[in-house]
Amino acid sequence: MAERQIRLIKKLRPNNTINKVGLLLLLCSFFLIQGCNKKFLGFSFSNKDELKVNSFEFEYFSSKTKFKFKDGDNKVKATANIRIKKDSIIWMSLTPGIGIEAARARITQDSLILIDRVNKQVIRFSFETLSKTFNFDLDYQLLQSVIMGELPMARSSQDMVDKQANHFLVTQNRDDLRIMNTIGLKTRKLEELRAVSVTTTNALELKYSDFKLVDEYAFAHKALLVLNYIKEAQNRSTTIDFEHNKTQIEKKPLKFPFNIPKRYERNN
Repeated sequence: MAERQIRLIKKLRPNNTINKVGLLLLLCSFFLIQGCNKKFLGFSFSNKDELKVNSFEFEYFSSKTKFKFKDGDNKVKATANIRIKKDSIIWMSLTPGIGIEAARARITQDSLILIDRVNKQVIRFSFETLSKTFNFDLDYQLLQSVIMGELPMARSSQDMVDKQANHFLVTQNRDDLRIMNTIGLKTRKLEELRAVSVTTTNALELKYSDFKLVDEYAFAHKALLVLNYIKEAQNRSTTIDFEHNKTQIEKKPLKFPFNIPKRYERNN
């Protein structure tokens, strides 16, 4: 698993379409973790001298999220409805400010299918194709881990752990990637992440804030993604700003409607 996730950032070549917005949105979002023993401002945490990042236990999860996307002169504001069945399917509906669905995505263990209602086409991606498009290894488990607040890279005995005043800093080296994870002492959540490619200097930064409880679990209701990369010998930057308004651990099974209109062009 770790070997398939070692190229999270390299030479990204994003497209200036709704497809790009949908795909990048899948790579980052809100992040969740489970509580432990003691209480602090409604959040649970364990012994401060121990590094513990808690997993989030669920079967079905849903969220409604407002986000702002910016890549150069391209700017998009939209609302994303997200539904997840753990280890099985991630479903997303994207609606711009006009209130009409612009795209719908379904991600499973082997592929991603995007219905582009703006251009009336259906695009199918294998994870191998996606990895080549974004120039980093990508699979379902990585996407789910990022959405649900797990560390993108599994911890190992080679990781460097530094306990500081208010957080743990976990530094991981995977081939040409250096990943620095900031874990809050109180929330026991991934609060910041910075991943840098040593060979390309491309960098991904994630910052999470406004932690509130969803059931008994801590949830970051605001998140910011900043991707800095080099394209055509120029420094470029992409940002996605999230604000989560409705998040819920569903007690009953969710539906994942995904009907493809026959008249839509297939782009495989």
